[in-house]
Amino acid sequence: MELAVYIQKYSDEAAAELFGVTKRTIAAWRRMERAPRPVQSMHIIKQTQGKVSWEGIYKPYARYRERQSRKASES
Repeated sequence: MELAVYIQKYSDEAAAELFGVTKRTIAAWRRMERAPRPVQSMHIIKQTQGKVSWEGIYKPYARYRERQSRKASES
């Protein structure tokens, strides 16, 4: 499962509490403004019992950044 989908399913507040970060951090992850650090990702995977994986954290973020980069180069 993608991290953003997990957050949307459970709410920013619940995810912030579960992952031990602020709601602002959760919102930034959900909007693809930032990605969790590797140690945070390990915690997320553990807390979600594997429902969110490395691929579910970093692959959507990489795709989003790639699209943003293409848009910027087309301008």
